[in-house]
Amino acid sequence: MAVKIVIERRVLPGQERRVLELLKALRVRCLEESGYISGETLRDSEDAHNLVVISHWFGLMDWRRWHSSETRKVMESEIRIHLAAPERVRVLLEGLSESHSGA
Repeated sequence: MAVKIVIERRVLPGQERRVLELLKALRVRCLEESGYISGETLRDSEDAHNLVVISHWFGLMDWRRWHSSETRKVMESEIRIHLAAPERVRVLLEGLSESHSGA
């Protein structure tokens, strides 16, 4: 089952360019990960300090493996020093199971 990961970050003023560079490096590294499909980085049109990354993974276990990897932890720690607040991570699953769909 495919999953989408939405990560919202509030960047410190003046740090937007640096965070975008770090996010690009993180996405390039994801290309080497099993189960990674694609990703995109978006900037809030009304507040340039809010960045959203949406990544697509083949399965939940692929995401969990990457999320808990040492490589990701190191790269994320470099990003976090430029943030005004902790990142918010949402894991979204595709579709509904039979028990939730009412089928």
